[in-house]
Amino acid sequence: MVVQTAEHHGAVGPAVRSGHVRGEHERRTMIGSRFSPEIRRALRIDISATLLFTVFASLTGPFLGLVLRRELGATPLQLAVMSSAGGACLLLSLPWARAFHGRHPLPYLVWPGFVARSVFLLVPFVSSAWSFVGLVIARDFFAAAAAPAQAAVVERVYPRAQRGRALGVVRMAGAILGIGLALAAGQLFERVGYRWIFVAAALLGMAASLRQRRLTVPEPESLGGEAPAWLHGAWLAVRDDHAFRRLLVASFLFGFGCWIQTPAHPLLLVDVLQVSASQVGVIAAVAAVATLVGSAYWGGLVDRRSSLEALRVMYLVGAATPLIYFIAWSPWVLVASAVTDSIVGIGLELVWMIAVIDVAGPTRTAQYVAIGATLAGVRGVVGPLVGGLLIYSSGVHTVYLVAAILTFSGAWLVGRELRIRVPAPALTR
Repeated sequence: MVVQTAEHHGAVGPAVRSGHVRGEHERRTMIGSRFSPEIRRALRIDISATLLFTVFASLTGPFLGLVLRRELGATPLQLAVMSSAGGACLLLSLPWARAFHGRHPLPYLVWPGFVARSVFLLVPFVSSAWSFVGLVIARDFFAAAAAPAQAAVVERVYPRAQRGRALGVVRMAGAILGIGLALAAGQLFERVGYRWIFVAAALLGMAASLRQRRLTVPEPESLGGEAPAWLHGAWLAVRDDHAFRRLLVASFLFGFGCWIQTPAHPLLLVDVLQVSASQVGVIAAVAAVATLVGSAYWGGLVDRRSSLEALRVMYLVGAATPLIYFIAWSPWVLVASAVTDSIVGIGLELVWMIAVIDVAGPTRTAQYVAIGATLAGVRGVVGPLVGGLLIYSSGVHTVYLVAAILTFSGAWLVGRELRIRVPAPALTR
């Protein structure tokens, strides 16, 4: 503050000015001189928000299933309901997209995210598995509200030619922090009660949302056009846009294969492999390293090649994950699945969003993201319930075998589109 005030009044000495210049040079080098000043400023804000969010995510996400099953004794039904309800929240994506049509998207990104993270402030009052499941569902409800707005903000802030690399830089920053956090988090859960860890994480997650308020989001060239349509209009959009329809079919198969696994993971970890919190921390640290590598790889790939080709590679990597779970005989085998799962996770975040933006263009981005999220909601509702039925009828391992078939089918469909070269200008750039 002192340096900023002195500089504002023109009373900066040579040493201070030199240090300021060196600091600015270091920040530019760290973020990347290949970006314009506007993008560098957005990246500084985005990276700082991501670092705060990474702490929140590292202290909550990897341990939800462990807390539910080990600490609160959640049943397979409760785990399936939690996952399905999270998917059901995505069914509201079209109404959320309509809500901010013609308005600035940033508040619709910031405040739903703020509320979503704040629900974990109530964890100390949790008394049963159902109450904890209720908090997770509330988080998913508000997080789903932010998804269409997030895509609109990304589309406006980062130009297409640099979008993949810019988002890759942001994700890499989070991954670097996540490596150390994952190891520390596992040890922390062994020594400190999970209730207060979730409270601290919630506060940092809320701070991340508030940091995003400083983003400068340009106005689009035109705010005109119709609001995102309801279900009938969404169906017409899918019917008329062949490239988008093919994208949705492949993603539905792959995504359904991912969703049916969700109730099986806590059972495999706790009941079959008897994984400890420390082991979860180590696995999460490996996952963070894989995320770091994946951020750099996917970001460059979608800028150099087509979104469709990147999607095919991502689906092939993702199809290996359920096979690893299927053969896992030790907790440490899950290190391999953590690598593939994390590479795909960051790929879904980067590649899928950019592919949808490519297809939609600036005027339909929110609508197309909402359509994709709505279909994700459908499979998110049905998938975990199907997974739960498979667990009851055939056991945990059957779920992973079926998931492998579905995910490989999604990868095959995307590969087929590349082989026959059906025209899809938006996807092939």
